[in-house]
Amino acid sequence: MEKSRQLIAVGLTAGLLFSSLSGCTTNPATGESVFTGMSSNEQELRVGREQHPQIIKAFGGRFGSPELRRYVDSIGQLLARTVERKTFKYTFTLLNSKIVNAFALPGGYIYISRGLMALAENEAELAGVLAHELGHINALHHGRREGQGLLANILLAGVGIAGGRAAADLGSLVVGSALRSYSREHELESDSLALRYMSRAGYDPEAMVYFLRKMRASSRLQARRQGKSPDKVDEFNYLATHPAPAERVRLASQQARKYKVKKPMRARNIYLRKINGMLYGDAPDQGLIRGRIFSHPKLKFRFEVPEGFSLFNTPKAVFAKGPNDATIIFDSAKRSADGPITYYLQEIWGRNANLRNVERLNINGLDAATGLFHQRGQTIRAIAIRKDLHTIYRFMFRTKSQDTNRLSKPFRRTTYSFRLLTKREIRALKPLRIRIVRTRRGDTVASVARRMAGEDGFSEERFRVLNGLHDSAQLRPGQRVKLVTD
Repeated sequence: MEKSRQLIAVGLTAGLLFSSLSGCTTNPATGESVFTGMSSNEQELRVGREQHPQIIKAFGGRFGSPELRRYVDSIGQLLARTVERKTFKYTFTLLNSKIVNAFALPGGYIYISRGLMALAENEAELAGVLAHELGHINALHHGRREGQGLLANILLAGVGIAGGRAAADLGSLVVGSALRSYSREHELESDSLALRYMSRAGYDPEAMVYFLRKMRASSRLQARRQGKSPDKVDEFNYLATHPAPAERVRLASQQARKYKVKKPMRARNIYLRKINGMLYGDAPDQGLIRGRIFSHPKLKFRFEVPEGFSLFNTPKAVFAKGPNDATIIFDSAKRSADGPITYYLQEIWGRNANLRNVERLNINGLDAATGLFHQRGQTIRAIAIRKDLHTIYRFMFRTKSQDTNRLSKPFRRTTYSFRLLTKREIRALKPLRIRIVRTRRGDTVASVARRMAGEDGFSEERFRVLNGLHDSAQLRPGQRVKLVTD
């Protein structure tokens, strides 16, 4: 769980936004006349330049060694030489985010996450992602009429942040706005342009199709871990982060066949060397998940959730999803309070909840209080734990009323599993990393997957997704594969 980052102001003025809401422009990528709100390259560049440092802060900063950053930039610059809009000096930034994500801002600013880089199998797959984002910029998607929602929402984000919203919210606001502004037409047009740019640069266009399939498989696995139907990912839902539904994969596959590249590049070996040892999943200063245990080496605590629950770490809170929509939410108080911990629970955190059965607890030497209330057919138990005068941690256990008694003991064990870490335990906590290994004779998907760290009950599925292996795939002796290790 990340602590709230420092407040930031976006600095995007309404005059800039609304002064550019008229006029038609020729789409340089297609030659068509389109309605665009971006009346000049200068305005577009100004927007991107102003937002660029804020985006980097909101997503945990830049990631990787100078060598790795240069490698990503070199792929992007090769592709940028093939595009129609050469007005900008394109900027490619690798972000310290575990989420599989990529997006672009006006003015030639393109971002990918380390989570996406870990999922990619070769340089051509990464090139497909960067080319797709170049497609958005070159097809003027940021400036089209239906795309004005992006700039309007960035403006609203700036107002909210300047008024006191945490910087951790900026990423979801800006990226969510960007993706929501992309219609189905925009996404498919960017896919088509990506194939064009890849072929011009000499990359294998089929690699983009393979990566779209991996993104779909990754989304399906994530849905399963959350107890949702994997088939939901096949809906063209642009409220999601870069959806890769079956239809999008199918259409990209059809278009990729039109491109014939002599000796197409994939560059798998060099790519795997570049990502060998790369951080995977949560960074240590965000807290670490190991199976059902969440530990935070920087904040020096840990707790364990019940069997059947899956942990998810976000900038705002740690979540655990269990059977029948049972949910555990863990976070820290935005502000502490003097006086008894029961006062904080009843009068500050739960002042509108009509808490009942409030009592004081001692949780492994820490002062705590608990109470419960009912809301829309759910029973919610709230627990506040005071670490020191400045820090209060909070659990919220949500269950459907019929499940409350059954989960009472498991939730109680989770509550009393919360404790502070020793110095020795903190030193022993290591982040997960991607390691490239060679398979041996007799290795199977199942046997190699058992070596995956961070066990969450889906090791084999995660191994298949990371390595692009379908259900019936077999391993060959000497084959290079990605493992997650600690």
